[in-house]
Amino acid sequence: MQNLLQAEDPLAAIWEAALALWRVDTMPTDLVEFYNQREEALSLLEAMLYHGYFEVYEMLLERAQKQDGSYVRELLQGDAVVIIADSLSLREAGLLSLWLGERGWEVKVEGFAVAPFPTLTESLSVKLLGTQPSGGRDTPDFAYRYFPGPGQLPSLPRGRPTLVWLRLPDTKLEEITVAQSTTVQDAFEITTYAIERVFEAAGNRPVSITSDHGYLYAISSSHYWDLPEDVKGAVRKVFPRESRAQPLSKEGAKDLRHYEARTPEDRLFAISGEYIALRGRYWWGGTGPNDRCTAHGGLSLAEVMVPVLKLNG
Repeated sequence: MQNLLQAEDPLAAIWEAALALWRVDTMPTDLVEFYNQREEALSLLEAMLYHGYFEVYEMLLERAQKQDGSYVRELLQGDAVVIIADSLSLREAGLLSLWLGERGWEVKVEGFAVAPFPTLTESLSVKLLGTQPSGGRDTPDFAYRYFPGPGQLPSLPRGRPTLVWLRLPDTKLEEITVAQSTTVQDAFEITTYAIERVFEAAGNRPVSITSDHGYLYAISSSHYWDLPEDVKGAVRKVFPRESRAQPLSKEGAKDLRHYEARTPEDRLFAISGEYIALRGRYWWGGTGPNDRCTAHGGLSLAEVMVPVLKLNG
């Protein structure tokens, strides 16, 4: 905490601390067990910040509100290829470098960006493309290719910067439920395979990887924070389990303001523009086998802080 208070950029210090929790020298043999252990540590780190340095959420929200997509645009130079891996989070940053390194690709974590608020796909895609990723087209500034993965990759045009929107790992993360018929390991492996396909298609062009937002992952009660009992019922009426952000125009959404804590260090929600979102790791546990174990849209470290990686040589 002392290092954080003395840091020139507190968010950069928090990023490094969060990244360190997931740093390993060799790929874990059991990614599910690894995620479950490290997610608990990430939740504890964020709880410490929530109770001891609540200003972090105002910093995150301020940067997220100002985010105009420039962290992606600044990578789209020359004939560069930029991959937006939908929902790629800080968890996967170091693991991706290790996994791809074992296959001959040298990928380095360059830093992080703060995703736009709310942490939904359209928050970034509308800024870059004016629409949802599947409806995107070439723009005057860059070529665009939509890649659902892991099927056939569209050809990458030469001679101009190209943005590739990869819908993984998001579409696979959506399948992770209490039943665990799909796991984080499945999502990670299929995503790395798809990224390799883009690397191969890019040839010797410079390639960067980033994300539109991260995600909350909770397979056990140690991965999320319980909402106060007097608030939980009202929140669950407004928020579906898979989305931690909702329009204020939705029935009951504005009423949640009545449940908000008076003191900043105890606040449950983040409100900006037309949206209300859950702050920190407030959520609720899954009960049925088909209940989702991932969600995004909220204002937590793992949802808002996204990696920027570069392929060397």
